[in-house]
Amino acid sequence: MQIPSRRSCHCWRSRMFMYLDCVPCLLRQTLSAVRMAGDDPSVQHEVVRQVLHILAETDFTRRTPPDMAQWTHRLIRELTGQGDPYRHIKQCSNEVALSMLPALERRIGQSGDPFAAAVRVALAGNIIDFGANHETDVSLKGIETVVEQAFAAPLNSLALESLRAAASSAESILYICDNAGEIAFDRLLIEQLGPHKVTAAVRGGPIINDATLEDAVAVGLAGLTTVISTGDDLPGVIVSQCNEPFQNIFHGADLVIAKGQGNFETLSDIPRNIFFLLKAKCTVAAERIGCEQGDYIILESTRMDDERPQDAPDPDGTVNHQLL
Repeated sequence: MQIPSRRSCHCWRSRMFMYLDCVPCLLRQTLSAVRMAGDDPSVQHEVVRQVLHILAETDFTRRTPPDMAQWTHRLIRELTGQGDPYRHIKQCSNEVALSMLPALERRIGQSGDPFAAAVRVALAGNIIDFGANHETDVSLKGIETVVEQAFAAPLNSLALESLRAAASSAESILYICDNAGEIAFDRLLIEQLGPHKVTAAVRGGPIINDATLEDAVAVGLAGLTTVISTGDDLPGVIVSQCNEPFQNIFHGADLVIAKGQGNFETLSDIPRNIFFLLKAKCTVAAERIGCEQGDYIILESTRMDDERPQDAPDPDGTVNHQLL
């Protein structure tokens, strides 16, 4: 079995497949989820045993981290009988984010550039992640701190203006959401984009703390714009696995905005205009993109080079992504 090496491969377009460094992250997710789902040691041991077995048999060159997470969490739900182990965490995240909206709305409205401010808020929301970022503090104080950090970060004007121009000229926008709680912050950016031309997409079933239709209703997103499901419980998007309504909108929209690392990992090989908005939460993703772990990122897919062999040099030695 050929295992991909750890290297920075940020200037060629391809789907992000598993790395050896993804293994401890997946095992940590497994332990966290199975412990939330119940306290039966025999079930916990069986889940871990089966996950270790499938990891040993998996060809890492053909599976993305979201692929493996989907399989793992389906196994956890099956063996524990808990349909949504993260349900309480998602509810708490939604409540905290909703409590912050009035102050954030005022801040955006009073800023000199409401669009840029809303982008910062949406990026800050991507920290609410129990998959790639297990140390998430979803308390009010914790999220307020993250928002302040996002507002203090230097903003790449080229990235922002590319997104602004693309959104302004687009008559239809598909906005692919990531996590519960975070989608409350997404409301503020969608208001700037124009809710009438946005379709928001959420996961088709419970997976980690990713947002579902239930969360979209809870934070008022469903009352602001059209919300659809991908029809799949993958913590990312593999278009061919999604339902027909999602596929039609994905291919027909003038612009796609995709939030979060899982969406980047699964959509980075798609040859169409996509803006990825995320925080690079692990060293593997950071090296692949060409940024530092913890950076807030606006990545425009049309500025990424076409796929080429892994050992091919960058044509001009530069990084073609655009970062905050």
